[in-house]
Amino acid sequence: MPSVTRSVELRLPPEQAFALASDPARFEEWLTLHKAWPNGAPASIAPGVEFVQQISVMGMPAEVNWTVEAHEAPSRFVMRGSGPMGSELATIISATAAGDGTTVSYEAEFSGGGLIGPMSAMVTKKAGEELDVSLEQLKGLAG
Repeated sequence: MPSVTRSVELRLPPEQAFALASDPARFEEWLTLHKAWPNGAPASIAPGVEFVQQISVMGMPAEVNWTVEAHEAPSRFVMRGSGPMGSELATIISATAAGDGTTVSYEAEFSGGGLIGPMSAMVTKKAGEELDVSLEQLKGLAG
């Protein structure tokens, strides 16, 4: 499964960094791939919770039906989803203590549907660029 991972150092303790990065209600403040919550932001991110998110990759809008697979505060949040044309996606947000702060990593995985072959490489490259921008915005929110 093609994937891209980016990390950023936040000047926050792991609990605060993880809470900021894994709160879907705050995705619109920093995650450039996120566009909207058609049914409202999830009220909970406990394992088994399902929700729909509108995203945009390479200028192409898509709706993803997510299910929370794991929420292990303050270290790991995993959600898996299905998108258009049989595509499968996964997002893993993790937080690890690093000196006086925290390293937050965001991994995006893509497979199936139109996300195979040459398209996979293009989507992975563009998602990486978006994550670079997103994590800098997250760093700005952390102060």
